Amino acid sequence: MIQQIFIAGILISSLGIQAQSDTTAKELESVVVTANRFPQKQINTGKVLTVITRKEIDESPFNQLGELLNRQVGLSVIGANNAPGTNPDVYMRGAGTGNALILLDGSPASDASTIRSTYDLNFISLADIERIEILKGGQSTVYGSDAVAGVINIITRKIQLKKFTPSISFSRGSFQTNMMHLNLSGRSNMFRYKIQYNNISSNGFSSALDTTSKRSHDKDGLTQQVYKAEIGSIGTKNWEWNISTQLSKYKNDIDETAYEDARDSRVENKNMQVTAGLSKKIKSGNIHANFSINNSTRNYLDDSIYLNGFSRYIKSDFTGNSYFAELYGAFKLNSELQILAGIDHKKQSTDQYYFSVSDYGEYKSMLKSDTAYATLTSAMTSLVYNSKKNINLESGIRYNKHSRYGNNITFTFNPSYIYKNIFKTSLNISSAYKAPTLYQLFDGYSGERNLKPETSITSEASIQLIGIKRINSRVTYFNRRIKHGIDYNYESYKYFNYSLQKDHGLEVELGYKASKWNFSYNYTYTSGKVTATNFEYDADNYIYIPKGDTTYSHLFRIPQHVMNGNLGYQLSKKIFTSISQRMVGKRFEPMYASLPVELKPYMTTDIFCQYAFNKNTRFYISLKNILNKSYQDILGYTTMGRNYTIGIRWGM
Repeated sequence: MIQQIFIAGILISSLGIQAQSDTTAKELESVVVTANRFPQKQINTGKVLTVITRKEIDESPFNQLGELLNRQVGLSVIGANNAPGTNPDVYMRGAGTGNALILLDGSPASDASTIRSTYDLNFISLADIERIEILKGGQSTVYGSDAVAGVINIITRKIQLKKFTPSISFSRGSFQTNMMHLNLSGRSNMFRYKIQYNNISSNGFSSALDTTSKRSHDKDGLTQQVYKAEIGSIGTKNWEWNISTQLSKYKNDIDETAYEDARDSRVENKNMQVTAGLSKKIKSGNIHANFSINNSTRNYLDDSIYLNGFSRYIKSDFTGNSYFAELYGAFKLNSELQILAGIDHKKQSTDQYYFSVSDYGEYKSMLKSDTAYATLTSAMTSLVYNSKKNINLESGIRYNKHSRYGNNITFTFNPSYIYKNIFKTSLNISSAYKAPTLYQLFDGYSGERNLKPETSITSEASIQLIGIKRINSRVTYFNRRIKHGIDYNYESYKYFNYSLQKDHGLEVELGYKASKWNFSYNYTYTSGKVTATNFEYDADNYIYIPKGDTTYSHLFRIPQHVMNGNLGYQLSKKIFTSISQRMVGKRFEPMYASLPVELKPYMTTDIFCQYAFNKNTRFYISLKNILNKSYQDILGYTTMGRNYTIGIRWGM
């Protein structure tokens, strides 16, 4: 069924292309910064880049960043539609979590205390985002560790240069969910400033799927606050500076495990970010110096008499600290050639504490930051050639020195060609890496201090239609090989490096924009397998013995086929409406000492409508999963059924 719908979508879109074939060619003139860390027209980079604009965010039915990213080609965000406070896992092109680097205004964001060093998307308010640039392929040469599958650069809203500009938004939705966002920004004679506050509260619904006849699971709610302050120079001179700080914190109720309810079990999450940047314009380009601190804490407490597990009392605390500093510059050598060069240094550390009480007494474990830390220092350079004959070439190299595993080198080679301003073809061959996380290295029970970094080679080829007015389409094939991938061994209860992971896939994107309506469609096919050592149990000696290799699919929870479609129509100058659909193929949930469980395919439908009272005031309503489709992204956990949001925005 999925394949049939995909073919139908291709045929419908092809008819649209034929109908518009007599229109004039048009270049992609939008300026992006993520491809090579300096502003350039999107058409002049051969990298596979997707841009989500503020207008697209405003005209979508989604309230959370994870929901929005889940609709993009090549991405699966598992947990985006689960109970409030669920930490979404981002999977890009079949790579594991933590292999898509999250950037906030160009600086890396991560949580050094988590198993895969992943950043919690719940800390980012969708109302504060100006645009999102999603860069595919191995990008470690420009961005370093974790950019194995790509980069997601979340660019926040800029400070208004008017004297004083307030804006505010309110919304009310299902599960008694209330959201409020307040923004104050402007300028004085000396500097520009921005102050923001975001508040969310929700009664939520049971995180664990209730299959009992009693339907007695309690609701798992959430309360969240985000505070942000930013100050910067006016930007009238060659020197510019910027300092910002953001505190995000939320509390949410959690359940015991899949299908198992828990009362009075909760987690408090907090993230503090401080960033500072300084840049100078020179005759041939720009020089940038950036510094950031990222501190995350997670505090779990389960002290209820309804505790379902082995222990009667559980308390655990996790703290992750990251410090990042960089100095880089982009310089024009001539009208066609630019060079990017820079150095950076990152230090991460974590403190972790676990305490429980059971019938067997107390159990305690600790991990201290004076032991659990690592540093990573890198130097890189990249050349970008944009010929007047429509030939583009990007090539670079990065040297990395890690305090635990030593040195490694990454490279990228990315030629592209624009044919008669109708097609753009590109090829990208790149290497990337992901350093072992602190948890994988130092955890007292399962850590392995001799882990090697995950290293990969990615090749991708794409062809993009750019020469037909109002129509844009792209087809991309990718192939990735990961060596020394890191996984958990349920036989030795340790992290280990497996031999080889092979992933490949296809991405199809089609879009049409007219004066009153627009249409977009994307399809992602992903396949991947892992080759690792096969162990057999020796009952006589109570050990596992290696017996050759074994190959298995690693795409657990990741669908092989995904499609997203959206149709928007401007009914009048004041009214805009759209309908969206998401179709997801079957997935498999991993099971310990058992065969994986198949999760059934599903399709959801969303409707959005917006009324503009004037330029500054808009009222909107969104209805998501209107057919009330029941499905599971994670076995044993609940996803949202039919739900709604009603809201108003002023000055945003």
